[in-house]
Amino acid sequence: MVIIGILIYIIFFQILPGLNGKYYECNIFHEINSQKIHSKVLRKFIDSDNHNYKKINYLNDNGIEDTMIFPAELCDMYDFLNVGDSIIKKENSIYYKVKNKATGRDTSFKLDTMCKDSLK
Repeated sequence: MVIIGILIYIIFFQILPGLNGKYYECNIFHEINSQKIHSKVLRKFIDSDNHNYKKINYLNDNGIEDTMIFPAELCDMYDFLNVGDSIIKKENSIYYKVKNKATGRDTSFKLDTMCKDSLK
């Protein structure tokens, strides 16, 4: 009986949460990998009404305003960004390039996940 209890504990509290985290990170990877962005940051904010997500509003090349939510894997990029900076990301890439408005310098950010697809 004790062994069954230990096995249940291991499965539910050790193995399954890890699988869920990998599944989440693969979803993030696939969503971000397919994005193509060439934009200018209009507004940077923390959405207190929506789980305190870090967000920006940006204007893309087509003149359409959109919102980007920053997952934990890209929080360093969010902290680096300023209004007026440019964000460039090619489709099928996990790299973002941020062009600082004040200095004109480019800084790259990589999406790091535990998703096996991101290791290709």
